[in-house]
Amino acid sequence: MRDKFSIKSRKSPLKVKPANEVSEDDINTFLQAIRNFDGYPKLRTLRKMLPSLTPLQLNVIVHYLERSGMIVIDADGYITWMRNEDPERLTLGEVADISSDLKELLKKHPP
Repeated sequence: MRDKFSIKSRKSPLKVKPANEVSEDDINTFLQAIRNFDGYPKLRTLRKMLPSLTPLQLNVIVHYLERSGMIVIDADGYITWMRNEDPERLTLGEVADISSDLKELLKKHPP
């Protein structure tokens, strides 16, 4: 008598999605939530604003946007500025009220 052998499938196991993986849609959802917020959103309130994202994903998105210059976060954890993609809108440097003394200093010592 022959022994019965079990036949195993040769399918590869499912790949597990990394916990910190974010998509472009996740980033766009995050940016849209900030645009729709009335006032300055605090980092702590992001979890309530975006329940579909995990805290780790939110952290990855915030660090990515901050390093790329898309957002500015102050010392208290408020998102105080966000870059607009609309070319017709003025930038912060264009609308800032800079004293003439500072303008002269910057002309003498360019960055």
